[in-house]
This record gives sequence, structure tokens and C-alpha cells, in this order.
Amino acid sequence: MPETEKFLSDIQSESADLRFAAWRAAGEVDPRAIPDLGKLAASDKPGVRKAAVEALSTMAHAVGQETGTPKRSEVVKKLIELAGGDYAPSVRAVALRQLSLIAGDDAVPSIKWVDNPDLREEVAFCLERIPGKASIKALMAYYREARDDFKPRVLAALGHRRAEEALGLVMEAMRSPNKEIAMAGMKAFGRIGKKPAAAPRFPDPAGLSEWQKTEHMDSQLRYADAQTAQGNHAEAMKVYKAALGRKEEHWQCAGIVGIARMGTPEAAAALFPLLKSSNRTVRITAQNVWKAMAKTAGEK
Repeated sequence: MPETEKFLSDIQSESADLRFAAWRAAGEVDPRAIPDLGKLAASDKPGVRKAAVEALSTMAHAVGQETGTPKRSEVVKKLIELAGGDYAPSVRAVALRQLSLIAGDDAVPSIKWVDNPDLREEVAFCLERIPGKASIKALMAYYREARDDFKPRVLAALGHRRAEEALGLVMEAMRSPNKEIAMAGMKAFGRIGKKPAAAPRFPDPAGLSEWQKTEHMDSQLRYADAQTAQGNHAEAMKVYKAALGRKEEHWQCAGIVGIARMGTPEAAAALFPLLKSSNRTVRITAQNVWKAMAKTAGEK
């Protein structure tokens, strides 16, 4: 194991070759060097700053393959100190990025700087990537504490995690008078894809921007796709038929493709009239999926 003092000296060297060799070997260095690396990562010398940041990354990656090792636990502990200590925001952000790769449930309670405007995005990103239930619970708790302008980001994280535990919170968000929050809730709802006990109340499309209206329909289709995958065809069919009733051909085609995935007699009955649609694009899409369905049925 390289001596810590020599390692830190090489990281600060005037020689680019020495700095490079030091950060490449950082995975073998004692994790107790991390606080000093944190200070060097804020150096006014670009070469030293880069070497320190790369060394932190190397140390995290070196312990990333095996969970539960003493060294990994020590690296996580020291990175948490770096993220929450008296370091430059850029350094704390680096620590959070590395924690997102190697931290576990036990580290989550220490990652709690969501109200810091310089770090809240990094905290959300970090928690979003940490597997397990603790990070989901933390994101849900942070949603309650976050300012309105950041709530959509937390909802996005819950959606990306497909956090079924957050379904109630997401449905509450969809009813928000704040359109940004309501639409973020709807997008998360679509990604989670779980049927709630009560019928969801989607945001009113009136007053939404054209892009938000697109997201509105896209989120419903995501939800329908998830319901199809779960075998809940009746729930999915409601959304697909709504898409078929839209005037835009791309939504009609999306509905057609979604219905075709079911491969049921009910799906075939819903698609049959569209084989003679007056819209060429819709008609061709229906004919193509009809042929695909017939081929699949013949192979069974």
C-alpha cells in the first residue's frame, strides 16, 4: 500500500506524470487520505485539483466491486464526512457523486443536505442511485421538506426508481395547483405503473403548454404499458382507446401498438375497424400490427 504522505505529496507535485501515477494508484491508498484529498480537490491549481478529484473517483471504484468489505465501509464513511463537512460545494458534490456508486442503506441517514441550493440536485441524484428502501423513504421525506421549485426533481427520482411506496404521494402531487408539480407527479405515476386503489385524477390539460400536453398523454400510455405487462388488460385498454380517440395520428398509432401487445380477442376486435382507417399512417400501422398478431397466433 502506498504511503499516505508520499501519495499526497505526489498528488500535489509539479510533475504531471507523478500526479497521474498517484491518482491511478489511489485505490491502494488508506481511506484516511480522503479528507486531505478533499482539501486538494479545491486547489487553485488546476492540475492538482484534477488529480485529487480523479483520486477520489479511483478510490470509490476500487471498492465498488465487492459489498460489505471493511475498506468499502471506510471509504463510504470518509466520503460522507467530505460531503457534509466544511468543504467547497464542488468538493461535496464530488463526494456525493461517488457515494451514489458505493453507498448502501446504512449511509442514507447521513445524506441530508437537500435544502442546500448548491447541493440539492446532487443529493437527489445520489439517493436516486442508491439501491434499497431507505433511499426511497428519504426521497419521500425530502419531498415534504423541499421547496416547490425542487419538488418536481424529487418526484422524477421516485419515478425513475419506480417506487411503488410513493404512489400515494405521487397521486397527491398530481392534484397540486402548481402545474409543474402536478405534471411531475403524473410523469412519476406513469413510470411507477402500479394501479392505485382509487382511480387517479390526472391534471387538467387546460392551461398546460403543448409540451406538457404531450407529457400528459405519454404518461398515461406509460401507465397503460405497465398495466399490459402486468396482465391488467382492462385497465390498459381504457387508456389505449382514449389514445385512439385523439385526432393526432401519432397518438392513435401509439394506442394501436399498445393494444396489439395484448394479443387477445378483445385487442383484435378493437383494432379491426382501424384496418380501413381514412388516415393512411393509422391504417398502415393497424395493418402491420394485425399481421404481426396473426403470425404470433399462428406460431402458438
